[in-house]
Amino acid sequence: MVSENIQLSVLSHPKYLQLVRGVIKKITDIIGFSENDSDHITLAVDEACSNIIKYSYMNDPGKRIDISIKIHEKKLEIHITDYGKQGDIKQMKSRDINDIRPGGLGIYIMNKIMDSVEYDSSSPIKNQIRLVIRREKSE
Repeated sequence: MVSENIQLSVLSHPKYLQLVRGVIKKITDIIGFSENDSDHITLAVDEACSNIIKYSYMNDPGKRIDISIKIHEKKLEIHITDYGKQGDIKQMKSRDINDIRPGGLGIYIMNKIMDSVEYDSSSPIKNQIRLVIRREKSE
């Protein structure tokens, strides 16, 4: 199988998260992830985009989020790029799962669902989250 690459850009308004979820869900369904895995991958991407809107763009709805979906034979890679506030990777951690209250579990959820979650804030103009999941997990 030849690798495929799908690009999506959306504004950082929460109303566009529905579009992102729909695209991710449809792609993961098409390439053969189970319904459960498709739902989980969609949730991980939604959490990443929600965190960008809240923390990198400080809820500014007019900024851009770029999503690159790379379909490989054995894995799915999703690169999510923003051009907002630089994040401190050392500060990016989830709160205790037993601390019951709304919010603060996005990083925990992403790490639980995906095989790999990498943050890159080394560029002065952009941040990137790279989410990777093996395809054979769903077979």
